[in-house]
Amino acid sequence: MKTFFLLLILSLGAFAQEDIAIELKRYANVQGKARRLEAFSRAYLGKPYGLNGPLGEGSEGRYDQDPLWRFDTFDCTTYVETMLALALAQSPQEFEQHMLDIRYENGHIDYVTRNHFTSLQWVPNNIANGYLTDLTHRLAPKGVVQLARAEINQPGWYAMKAFKDLRVFDVAPDALAARWEEWKAEGTRLNIEEASISYIPIDWIAANPAFLRTIPHGSVINFVRPNWDLTSSAGTHLNVSHQGFVFQHSGQTWLRHASPSGTQTVREEPLLDYLRKYVNHPTLKGIHLMGLL
Repeated sequence: MKTFFLLLILSLGAFAQEDIAIELKRYANVQGKARRLEAFSRAYLGKPYGLNGPLGEGSEGRYDQDPLWRFDTFDCTTYVETMLALALAQSPQEFEQHMLDIRYENGHIDYVTRNHFTSLQWVPNNIANGYLTDLTHRLAPKGVVQLARAEINQPGWYAMKAFKDLRVFDVAPDALAARWEEWKAEGTRLNIEEASISYIPIDWIAANPAFLRTIPHGSVINFVRPNWDLTSSAGTHLNVSHQGFVFQHSGQTWLRHASPSGTQTVREEPLLDYLRKYVNHPTLKGIHLMGLL
């Protein structure tokens, strides 16, 4: 069985560039980042939501040997990352580099350098590397924007890693327990760090729905839960629980995202309808917006 999984992963890698080339041909003639992003992200509507993270560090990964990229299943973050990389790429090589730059600090493939924490790593790193810009303060009226803060307990998060989540296929079964303990111990080299992220309150948006039409086509949206207490299940507090895209078409503002709820697929729905479900919600308080550069 172990040999089967290893051959499966190696075969995915062998055909990766061919698969990327096929995907890129879909919209080779579409020009403009936002238009390409809209086209590519629409093409994957209906794809299944990938539980437990559908991407990893590939066959060389120490703790997660899921593929570095794939096009058959997504979670909310890998959907955003993959669509951005497709929209920005003109060749398979460019796609691969964009994926690494978006997913990892300095593009270095390693579980520990992956942008796991949205407010601590994913947002600031993808602003620093020039992929995205923060729109939150630019779009909302003065005095509306609020700030979420949380202490990201990286040691605690690693210590809570479950054995079942270890995705390693080239290690003998009797050695997996040691690899699991090594994985959990990675956090001892990391710090507890405070992370912050600005947000526009959902309650304010629900009272001022015309605001949504000012969000640029193709923006990235992060759903903010200030100081969200997940210590019992994930070992840390967080600020962000979900990501997706905002598109303007058919006279409405739409949320396009890979969602674990409902049909558990990549889907599109009116953003206002989605937000209204969270008015006066105890933890989900607002949205943070990022634009293409």
